[in-house]
Amino acid sequence: MVATDPCQSKDPLLTPYQLGPVTLKNRIFSTGHALSHANHGRATDTTLYYQMEKAKGGIGLSFVGGSGTVSADTAPVFDQLIINDKIVPFFEKLSGFYHQHGAALMTQITHLGRRTNANAGEWLPMVAPSANRETLHRGFPRAMDEEDIFRIVADFAQAARRCRDGGLDGLEVIASGHLMDQFWSPSTNQRTDQYGGSLDNRMRFSRMVFEAMRKEVGDGFALGVRMTMTEHDHDQSGLSEADNMAIAQRLKDDGVIDFLNLVSGKIDSLPRLTNYMPGMAAPLSPYLEQAGRFKEAIGLPVLHATRVNDLSTARFAIAEGVVDVVGMTRGHIADPYIVAKLERGEEDRIRTCVGSTYCSNYGYCIQNPATAREGQLPHVIAPSEKPGKKVVVVGGGPAGLEAARITASRGHDVVLFEASDKLGGQVLLAGKLSWRKDLNSIVDWLARECEHLGVDIRYQHYADDAMIRAENPDVVIIATGGLPHTDWVEGDANILSTWDVLSGMALPEGKVLIHDQTGKNVAMAAADYLSEKGAAVTLNTQDAHIGMEAMRLEMSPFMKRFYERGVVMRPDHEVLAAHRKGNQVEVTFRNMHTAATTQEIYDHIVVEAGTLPNDESFYALKEDALNHGVVDLDAMAEGAPQPQHDGDGYHLYRIGDVVGSRDIHCAMLDALRICAHI
Repeated sequence: MVATDPCQSKDPLLTPYQLGPVTLKNRIFSTGHALSHANHGRATDTTLYYQMEKAKGGIGLSFVGGSGTVSADTAPVFDQLIINDKIVPFFEKLSGFYHQHGAALMTQITHLGRRTNANAGEWLPMVAPSANRETLHRGFPRAMDEEDIFRIVADFAQAARRCRDGGLDGLEVIASGHLMDQFWSPSTNQRTDQYGGSLDNRMRFSRMVFEAMRKEVGDGFALGVRMTMTEHDHDQSGLSEADNMAIAQRLKDDGVIDFLNLVSGKIDSLPRLTNYMPGMAAPLSPYLEQAGRFKEAIGLPVLHATRVNDLSTARFAIAEGVVDVVGMTRGHIADPYIVAKLERGEEDRIRTCVGSTYCSNYGYCIQNPATAREGQLPHVIAPSEKPGKKVVVVGGGPAGLEAARITASRGHDVVLFEASDKLGGQVLLAGKLSWRKDLNSIVDWLARECEHLGVDIRYQHYADDAMIRAENPDVVIIATGGLPHTDWVEGDANILSTWDVLSGMALPEGKVLIHDQTGKNVAMAAADYLSEKGAAVTLNTQDAHIGMEAMRLEMSPFMKRFYERGVVMRPDHEVLAAHRKGNQVEVTFRNMHTAATTQEIYDHIVVEAGTLPNDESFYALKEDALNHGVVDLDAMAEGAPQPQHDGDGYHLYRIGDVVGSRDIHCAMLDALRICAHI
C-alpha cells in the first residue's frame, strides 16, 4: 500500500482513491505501453529514468512497461519487458523510488498468443486458442494443447509472484487482442473442447489464470484486466459490448480482480490499431462515454485512457464519476510534470500531447526531446550558475523557439528574430490540414513559454549579420531552417513544392502529380489537401510504397481519404524530368525494377524532396565566431556542454533544418542539446 497525506485540493483530479488494496494519491495514471526502451526484454537505464521522471512529476499511478511477456513462446515484438527472475531487482529499485514519492507502481503482463511472430525472440513455435493468423504481426500459430494451457497458467502465476516480490503494488493482464481475449472472442476461438463454444468455456482459461495469480500473490496485491469494451467494427465480428460486459461481470463475481482498465476496438490490423490508439484524426476521448457505461453496469473501479489529452476532459471524467482514474499516457510522454504543474496552479504551462503518434514510431516525443533521454537531458531547465549572457536566436520555428525557451530558462537575455509575422516555421504547413491542426499546439506552447520567460520576440525582422552583431551577443543560434529542394528536376516545367501548396500560395487544379522523395508525411498531406479541393491527384514515389517513413498510425487516416477521393498511388517510379508541353507538363518516369522509362501528361507537378539549408546568416557570422561555428558532436550526443573559447565575441551554433532536412523532434533535440548548458 502507498501511504499519502490526504489531499486538500478541491480539484477532482488531485483527490485520493482506493484502488483495491492500493491507495492512490491522485486520479491520474499512465497506462502500460511498449515504450520500454528495453534491450532484448531486459530493462535499461532508459527504462528506469523514463519512469522515474513521472514519479518526480507527481503522478498517482504508473504502469511500467507494456505487454510484459510471461512465457518463452511469446516473443517480444514491440519493445516489451520479459517478466522473468532477472527483472525483480529492476522492479525493486523502481518501486522503491515510486513509494518514496508517494506514488503507486504496477506493470502489465501478457501472453501474446497469435500476436507475435515465430521469427522473433527465441524463435519458438507460436500457440493460440486456434490456428488463426494475425494480420498485423503475421505469425502462424498452432492450436494449444491442454498441456500448453496448464503451462501458461503457471507462467502467469510465477510472473505475478515476481511482480509482487519486486515491490510492485499490482499488475494487470492485457487481454484485448492478446491470448486471454483470443480465448474469449469467437472470431479467434473455434475450439470444440471445454475451452471453446459457450462463453463460460471460452472464459475458462482466463479464470484459471486469475485464480492462479491470486493464490500466488494474496489479497494485498492489486490485480486487474485491461480489456476491450467492444471488438465490433465494420464486419461486426468478435465480441460486442454486451459480451464484454458479461465477461467483466463474471470476473467481478469470481472475486479475483480489483479493477477494469478499459479500451475499445481490435488491434489485429493497422487500421484497427489506429482506431484503438487514435491520433490527431480522431476526436478527443472517443470512448469515455462507453467506459462510463461499464462502470455503471459492473461496479468495479474503472481506469480508462484513450486520447484524453486535456485536463478539462480528465477533470470532467472524474468529477462526474464517468471513470475512477483517468489515463494521460501520451500526455506524460509530452510532459511528465502534469500533476506537479497542476498542484502549483500552472495548468496553462503544461505541454499538451498533440497526438502525432511520433512516440509510436520512434519511442520519443515529437515535442519533448528529453523524454526517454532523461540520463542525458533535463526535463526541468536549471538556471545557469553564471546567468546574464546575451543570446540572439534567428528563426522562430520549433528549433529557434525551443532554443529561446531554454536559454531564457537559464536566466539569459534572449532576443529572437523572426522574418515573418508568425511563429512556427514549417509546423504551420504541417498543421494545414484540419485533422492535423493540433500540431500547431507545439508552437502555441513554445510561444507562451517564451512570453512567460520574457523573450524579446521581434517579428518581421529578416536578421542579417549586421543586425545580429548590433546586439553585441555572447551566443548566436541560427535556426533559419531550410528551403524546398526542387532544382534537381531536369527540364523547363514549372516545379511547385509542397510548401507552395500547403501555404496556399499555389492551388493547382486538374490533373496533378505529387512526387515524393522523402516517404514522410509531407507529400501525403499535400495529396490530402489537393484531393479535398477537387484535384485529380497521382501520388508517386520511388519507394516500395507510399509513406515509407510516415507516422505508422497516420497511414490509415491518409489511406482512407485517398481511397475515398480516388487518389492514384504509384510506387517504384522515380521522376527523371519534367518539360513544358503547351499549358501542361510532360513527366518522364523510370521504373525502379525494370528501368523502363515512360512519359505522362499532367497539368501540374508538385515535388517533395526535403529542404536545403537556409544558411546564409550562419556563414556570414562563422569566421568571426569564437568557435567558428563548430560543434563538438560527441558532447552534443551525450548532452554535455559545448567547449568554450576565450576572447571577446560570440559563440555560434546552428540547429534544426539549417543543419540538414529533418523533422520537428530533431530540430528541438538540437536546441536542447546545445542550449541546456549555455
